[in-house]
Amino acid sequence: MDFSLPHIVTHEGSLSKSGLERYKPTVDSSPDDLEHMNGIASNAALDDQISPSFTSFSSFGESLIPRSSTISVGDLVVVYSSIEELSFTYAKHGERHSNRNGTFHHDDFIGQEFGVKVPSRSTDGFVFALRPTPELWARSLPHRTQIVHELDQSMVIFMLDLKPGCMVLESGTGSGAMSTAIARTVSPGGKVWTYEFNGDRVEKAREEFKRNGLGDIIEVTHRDVCGKREGDVGGFGDFVPDSSIDAVFLDLPEPWEAVDGVVAKIKPNGRLCSYSPCIEQSQKLCAAAEKAGFHSVQTIEVRLKEYCVDRVEVEERVECDLPFYYGNKAVSDRKTGEKRKAEEEGGGEGGGEKRTEVWTRPKQSMRGHTAFLSFATFKVGR
Repeated sequence: MDFSLPHIVTHEGSLSKSGLERYKPTVDSSPDDLEHMNGIASNAALDDQISPSFTSFSSFGESLIPRSSTISVGDLVVVYSSIEELSFTYAKHGERHSNRNGTFHHDDFIGQEFGVKVPSRSTDGFVFALRPTPELWARSLPHRTQIVHELDQSMVIFMLDLKPGCMVLESGTGSGAMSTAIARTVSPGGKVWTYEFNGDRVEKAREEFKRNGLGDIIEVTHRDVCGKREGDVGGFGDFVPDSSIDAVFLDLPEPWEAVDGVVAKIKPNGRLCSYSPCIEQSQKLCAAAEKAGFHSVQTIEVRLKEYCVDRVEVEERVECDLPFYYGNKAVSDRKTGEKRKAEEEGGGEGGGEKRTEVWTRPKQSMRGHTAFLSFATFKVGR
């Protein structure tokens, strides 16, 4: 299947997102016939299936990650101090960035490659100046609200079937972490309309998106899509055409109140996701979605268990007296001679030689519950 927008020409016999089938050549078909028929199909799709406001993507940026591998003045730089400590700065001549590792002069990394190791002029410490990605930004951004972390982000993007060219609605901009991750996925050719009821957060998010090079991809609107705020009627407004949105992401206290607005904007077979900390929120959302015509409703919870890989110094392994099993066969593996005698008399392990091995172990701590992710698909035919 061809899920790109607005391209219509696909492999022979496949269906495009417009619902028009590519012209199949016959034995008598000439190259001119083929080109003519596919041109008609493409023009019909653009005229009838896609709003004119969606057909020009020239102003939507093409990438989140800087195209240049060199750090320039004004670039967003993620400052890596340790695995648990990341921050950010915007490169500027004469500026300094300070943390517990020391003070770091911007002039020491401007003009250098992203990833460069930057020594402090005041201590023996150092940091790495990293290229920004949505994952690193989520770990370093200024928190105005609780954010959607990388693990949940990846699951949402996968389950919503997002790709370049998709049109996405989001409600609950917050700190902008999820908006940034979606924008990276749908670019080039896609767009994110994100809604936030808090005016201060709207202005800060809009400023950050513009400074980070996402102003053409993400459009921030000050609006309560649930209609709870005085003066707001709810919904997503008239500037987004009806039945034009590929996917919707809701991060709201009462997401079920926004379902009617979603129905007006989402395409047939469009996908919906709601991010809710409490299972009661998910239950109400799922019930409202089914009533509104969504199907394939499901709720999941995602956990991440990390493992550490360490180099450790160990003594030579001591063989045991007891038999062990290899398949269904018992094998006796006995140690003998001086090593056994030394262990029995000295209570030690016989003075085995030490060597370095690579061991793995689960981390002692694990991030617990973040949220329940509820997904649904909108019906075909209204």
